[in-house]
Amino acid sequence: MKSSFLCSVVLAAAWAVGLRAEPVAEVAPRQVIELAAQDAGAKVPVISGVALGPAAALLATAGDDHNARIWDAQRGTLLRRLAGHTDWVRAVAFSPDGQVLATAGSDRKILLWQRAADAPYLVLADHAEPIVALAFSPDGRFLAAGGFLSPVRVYDVRSGGLIHVLEVPGGDVRALAFAPDGKRLAAAGRGGRIRIWDVAAGSVIHDLVGHRLRVNALAYSPDGAQLASGGDERSVMLWDAATGRHLGTLAQRPGKIFSLAYCGPGQLAAGGSDNQIRLWDVAAGRELARLVGHTGSVTALAWDAPAGALVSGSFDTTVRVWQLDRKAVAARSARY
Repeated sequence: MKSSFLCSVVLAAAWAVGLRAEPVAEVAPRQVIELAAQDAGAKVPVISGVALGPAAALLATAGDDHNARIWDAQRGTLLRRLAGHTDWVRAVAFSPDGQVLATAGSDRKILLWQRAADAPYLVLADHAEPIVALAFSPDGRFLAAGGFLSPVRVYDVRSGGLIHVLEVPGGDVRALAFAPDGKRLAAAGRGGRIRIWDVAAGSVIHDLVGHRLRVNALAYSPDGAQLASGGDERSVMLWDAATGRHLGTLAQRPGKIFSLAYCGPGQLAAGGSDNQIRLWDVAAGRELARLVGHTGSVTALAWDAPAGALVSGSFDTTVRVWQLDRKAVAARSARY
């Protein structure tokens, strides 16, 4: 089954030429959280990061007003504003068990917060440049961080100890992703080259070469067999996660790619500078649906698997939730 799936991806290499201009279904969000309406703060922030806690009960957002926020994800109501940063908060991530929230940004600090706390319990300040990407390992033991002109640093979450300092080609990290089994870590940024490390050893496994411009987003498929990457070239590349082989490229679209999320085993969502989210059938290389409503670049995506819902954050100062029932999307697509 896996070889058949990979074969279908390779055969769809014609995606890259973008000759087909098939119309696709447009999907509206089922919920819109407007920060201006929910938070009486003096500044309404752009959204630079989103993260979902376990069972999608909590939603965290990062913004340029120097604050992170915790929301009731189901009701869309603000629970707490976390003040502690002194500059733009660019990244936010929940540990897999939801007990720790990590935030980081342009003040070059990582703050670790206990779930119900209003002050951080640990401050990591090893970075000399702004931090734009955070990722917890699937077992919650490690936190990886990267940013402008910086190597990737991997920390022990419990002690805050520095485990690895990993050099990245180009030295400007915009995206990080742990493989689902936690054994590999991927990073990429300005140079376009994607580097994969063995997490335990801190050693380089291989580099993935294909992007010519900056990579802004990385995502592993749920089974860990595939890695997706996207950036300023306005297209998404797909890679065999084990071998690093290039499998295919989804057709180029109008906007730069800023965010990626697998929505189940066969669908990939890509958000970008054209203010839209495009949902792809990965094996067929076909755009299934276009999620419309944002009025600013879509900077962050998070997938709520049990609910079949995609959460997006944008520079338009809103968070939107999209219901992505596979059969419903397929039916809407078939009508176009």
